[in-house]
Amino acid sequence: MHASDIQTALPVVDRTTPAVEAARLIARDHLAGLVVVDAAGRPLVVISSADVLGLLVPGYVLQDMTLAGVFDDAGAEEMWAQAESRTIGELLDDEDVRTRELLHVDADSTLIEIAALMVDAHAQVAAVRGSGEARFVTLPTVMDAILTGFDEAGARS
Repeated sequence: MHASDIQTALPVVDRTTPAVEAARLIARDHLAGLVVVDAAGRPLVVISSADVLGLLVPGYVLQDMTLAGVFDDAGAEEMWAQAESRTIGELLDDEDVRTRELLHVDADSTLIEIAALMVDAHAQVAAVRGSGEARFVTLPTVMDAILTGFDEAGARS
């Protein structure tokens, strides 16, 4: 099995993507992170879903966690409303946010090559080179392919 066999399209964001839109992509597709592309649409880095969530929570609450317990639902709704104006660019510019360089694998990389590279890089996602439009392999897909191999090998034993 090769990267080209398990590659998939993923939603991507750029600097101008609103935080709320990014959060919706994460929630809809159950993503651990998002790939950020440059103005030309080239994948650059990966940001974690936790960092995107941090754009939704006001900074003053993150600085004093005791404040999180004093908001009722109405207060929380007002707090969430402030997130409407925030963008992914704010994350990229924040020195405290750690973006991860996007791992790249060749379309003909084998499953073991992909797995080893992802482990080494602590990567949740890798871009597949040579696949034309942006395509990716994800950690859950790699694990599923490995486990399918285990299951098939066990059935033959």
